[in-house]
Amino acid sequence: MPVVDSLSQGLRFSISIKKVIPYLIIYLITLYALIDFFGNILRFVIGGINIMSLLFSLGIYIPVFIIIALVSLWIDGAMIDQAKYYNKRRSLIKSFEYSTSRYISLFCATVIYGILMGIVSSQPYIGQLLALIFSLIFFYIYPALIVDGIGCIKSFRQSWNVFRNYPLETFVTWLLIMILSAIIIGIFALPVIFYLIGILIEPLQTMEMAFVNETVTRTMIRTEILPRMASFIRSVYFIPYFFIFCIGLAVQKVFSVGTQARLYINLKKREI
Repeated sequence: MPVVDSLSQGLRFSISIKKVIPYLIIYLITLYALIDFFGNILRFVIGGINIMSLLFSLGIYIPVFIIIALVSLWIDGAMIDQAKYYNKRRSLIKSFEYSTSRYISLFCATVIYGILMGIVSSQPYIGQLLALIFSLIFFYIYPALIVDGIGCIKSFRQSWNVFRNYPLETFVTWLLIMILSAIIIGIFALPVIFYLIGILIEPLQTMEMAFVNETVTRTMIRTEILPRMASFIRSVYFIPYFFIFCIGLAVQKVFSVGTQARLYINLKKREI
C-alpha cells in the first residue's frame, strides 16, 4: 500500500545524520533569532528596553528570516532529490547542486502557491476548509518539480492530476504526517517543557493563590514570570534543551519532506 510504504520509507529516511544536519543548522539559527527577538519583547514589557530598540531589532530580523526561508527552500529541494534516490547512494552535494539548478522553479512555485493560498484562505466562513483542500490538491508541487524536473506551472497541473486519482491516499498520508510530526516534536520538546515548568512552578502556585486579585496577578506576571522566562532562555542551562528541541524539529522536517516525496514516487509507480 503506497501510504504505509511511504510512511515507513519516510521514517527510515529521517534517521540520517547527513540529512538532519542542514535542517538542524537552519532551526538553530531560526529559533535563536526568534528567541532573541521575543526576548527583546519581554524586556520591553518589563521595562528593560525602549520602543526604538525593539523596532530596531525588528528591522534586523525581518531580512534574516527572509534569507532563512530562501535557504530552507533550497534544502527542501535537495532532500526531495535525496528521497528520489531512496534505495541508491546519492551524494548530498549533488542533491544540493540539482536543487540549485531547480531553484528558480521552486521559488516561482512557492510565490504562486502563497498568493493563491492567501486568496483562498481569506474567504469568509469557509476559508480554513478551502485552504486545507487547496493544500491537498497541490500537495505534490515540489516533488513534481524535483523528481520529474518539470516547470513551475506544469507542477501545479501534475499535482492536481495525482490528487485527482488518489485523493484518499493523499489525505490519509497528510493526516498521518501531521500526527507523527507532532509526536516527534513533542518527544524532543519534553526536556525543555519540564525544565520550564520547574522554574515557573513556584510563581505559578503563588499566582494561583492570589488569582482572585487581578492586579496582583498582572504584577506577578510582569515581575516574576516574564523575568524568569527571559533569564532562562538566556542562560547557559537552556543550550542543551534548545539543541535537543532543534534536533526534533530537524528530524520531523526530514520525515515530512521524505514521506511526501516517497508518496509521490510510489503513486506514480502504481500508475505504471
